[in-house]
Amino acid sequence: MGRSIFIIIALSLLTPVIGFGQQTGEDPFKRDPIFSKSLEELFGSDQAKMEGESDTSGAEEAQRAVRRLSYSGLDLGGDIEAGPYYSNELYSQYPNLPMIHFNRVNGLFLGIRKERMQWYRSSSFLNIEQIRPHGFIGYGTASKEWEYALGVEKLIGINKRLMVGGEFHHATSTEDYHRTGLIENSLTSFFASYDFLDYHEMEGFGLYTVYRTQRWYEAAFSYNRDTFRSLERNTTYSLFGKASPYRLNPPVDRFSDEIDLDRYSFSFSFNPKNVLLADRFTFAASVGAELADNSSSDENYRYNKYWSQLKFFYNFEPGSVLRWRIKAGGISGDAPDFKQFYLGGIGTLRGSPYKYFRGDNMLLSNLEIQFGRSSNRPGVWMRDYNMHILLFLDSGWTKDPEFVSDPELLNGPDENATSGFSSFKFSDLHHDAGFGLGTGAFRFEIAWPLKEFDTEPALWIRFNPTF
Repeated sequence: MGRSIFIIIALSLLTPVIGFGQQTGEDPFKRDPIFSKSLEELFGSDQAKMEGESDTSGAEEAQRAVRRLSYSGLDLGGDIEAGPYYSNELYSQYPNLPMIHFNRVNGLFLGIRKERMQWYRSSSFLNIEQIRPHGFIGYGTASKEWEYALGVEKLIGINKRLMVGGEFHHATSTEDYHRTGLIENSLTSFFASYDFLDYHEMEGFGLYTVYRTQRWYEAAFSYNRDTFRSLERNTTYSLFGKASPYRLNPPVDRFSDEIDLDRYSFSFSFNPKNVLLADRFTFAASVGAELADNSSSDENYRYNKYWSQLKFFYNFEPGSVLRWRIKAGGISGDAPDFKQFYLGGIGTLRGSPYKYFRGDNMLLSNLEIQFGRSSNRPGVWMRDYNMHILLFLDSGWTKDPEFVSDPELLNGPDENATSGFSSFKFSDLHHDAGFGLGTGAFRFEIAWPLKEFDTEPALWIRFNPTF
């Protein structure tokens, strides 16, 4: 296959440890995204101080936000917008693109948003305590479409640990939010025509409930009924990347450009905000399921999808951090193409071609070791803005689904979502290895595939950590 070097220029910030300054009594669920605040809260008016949960001034809050950005980047810390990275696992069962973004489908999208599924503020609406409207409205300059979401939430209980809500929406969304930051992707698209996400339209509604404990656990349920539609590439504009045209945006499935799905989704997370469990160690875990095998979904697209993730962080010596993420997933039934698992490229196997591996069963491991200068601040393992060295090994496997050329043959015998793992052998894993150099505000990586493809490495320049 042809040689390729992927070059990414983004603007989000790297840290060796995400959000690990949370060892005090601070509630890790109540970090305020900048764009969630009212003007009074942002600039610290007296009225906001009286009504808010803290008397922290607007200037002090802004300084804290900048410090957090230096740890976790523009996306993963949820400091600009919470989005799917600083929200519940089921956030992306609803439209998930930022209120201001740029991609090959919408072009420049300008909108205004109030986030869903957030614990950060008490509020009232129509003098009803703990009622919070949310949603957004915006316009895509290339798609020439208005998009919107309209919903409401209520926090229940004295400790406000239970949330119920619902939403109507008609908007663009993506299943690829885990590969690269959404804000980061807007910048790479605009400046260099590297749009690493694939998009679809969602039109429908959902109802959800979320429960959390004080620090460690979060669980959620969501019911969604949506029509998913394929979208076209509507712009090829980028500021500096005119020699690298955008990919076409793929359809939601090879047999259909419009699919109705009725889905019941569940998630459970332990330590979702990566709070330290010990001075030098922590881990986080999550599991989830999306159940669409029912009579309300399109006859040819009935499936159940399951996923899990485990992340370890270990400060094994001063200034040195081991980070390890393991992901697994399985699908039973006949999932449409856009719901399959894909590995390769940014955020997964960094030395392999983009989305080269596809399957209904998936394993992924990202192992990183960082060597830098230690910090003297509690809960921060490496000092900000000092150069560190990065070594990494990415390993992954997918079980290819059997290709079917006739949509009438899609509904064959149902298989268990884990049946594909019975044929897995460690020798089946594809490995990519590499190294990098970075600071608290920059990351440069080179990755080589170890088993297949050309020997020419993939080059990444980015500012968001992989996880």
